[in-house]
Amino acid sequence: MSTVPVRKAILFAAAGTSYAEAMKTFEGIGFAAAARFPGIPQRWAYTSSGVRRKLAARGVHVDDPAQALAALTAEGFTHIAVLSLHLAEGMEYRELAETVHFHSARARLSPPFLADEQDARRILSALLASLPAEVSGDDAIILVAHGSLEPKAVETLHATVNLCRQVDRRLNLGMILGSPSLKDIVAGCKAASVKKVWLVPFLLSAGFSVQEEIAGAGEKTWKTALEQAGFECVPVLKGLGDVDGIVRVWLDRLEQML
Repeated sequence: MSTVPVRKAILFAAAGTSYAEAMKTFEGIGFAAAARFPGIPQRWAYTSSGVRRKLAARGVHVDDPAQALAALTAEGFTHIAVLSLHLAEGMEYRELAETVHFHSARARLSPPFLADEQDARRILSALLASLPAEVSGDDAIILVAHGSLEPKAVETLHATVNLCRQVDRRLNLGMILGSPSLKDIVAGCKAASVKKVWLVPFLLSAGFSVQEEIAGAGEKTWKTALEQAGFECVPVLKGLGDVDGIVRVWLDRLEQML
């Protein structure tokens, strides 16, 4: 009796980005995976329909998860490791999980990367280690995530807020959507008599949100609000996917899945 040969593939699933510079972050993750898992093909799928539409308007096609899984199945891959690059179990992760469950018996999906406390600690520690050496003990480090209103994601993000202070008392996690909000973060830094803050995106790449909502010079960005509140504000313009130690956490997950 003949047996079907095992063929493995990696599918990275991220919200996506339409910023050319931010796409370099995705390329870097792919290079790291190729070095760790030579010979195993990899693909990308974007879970954000808005990002896919923006790219399509420029003539650039990126698969959604269902398309990517269908293509990999058609190519004969028997084991597909789907690595989610989402922070928490929000709407896009839930839709991704449903797609993997119903579309392919050959695929296995990782949990969101803050869902496991041990991995979350490793990610926070790696992020701290990647910051400039001049960050002092009196400074505040403000991580800024998209946030969510989805109950499961809110639960995970709030757990990470608490975990930040356990890892390092200088760490604060704020949300563009939800709480702790920018107003909450400003109030907390004032209460602690902080003079200087380091503004660090807690996002996969330094795309639209980093440039337009967090670290830009516009009137409504976090950087502007913090400066207007009297803090010296230093943005760190890179995403989580630009930190080697964080990428290693994701690749460790892939190794278990593969």
